[in-house]
Amino acid sequence: MKLKYEFVINNVAGETVAVSVGNNDGRFNGYIKLNETGAFIFKMLKKDTTREDIIKALVKEYPDATQDAAAQSVDLLIEQLREAELLV
Repeated sequence: MKLKYEFVINNVAGETVAVSVGNNDGRFNGYIKLNETGAFIFKMLKKDTTREDIIKALVKEYPDATQDAAAQSVDLLIEQLREAELLV
């Protein structure tokens, strides 16, 4: 799975946001507010990847994170992105 559109992640007024750029045919306008973990996951979704690979990468990046906590974070964001039709 990966993001359907091209996004850039920026810090705006102390908030981390993902903004759609490029040619998305006007299908997504706006931005997505992300926390640190969400931004990490979002960056991984720029390339085709699997849920399991994202979880492994989170646990490696954040050694204090448990496998279960990482899986919950991944599942929550993936669900939200699917609902918004932002994944392929």
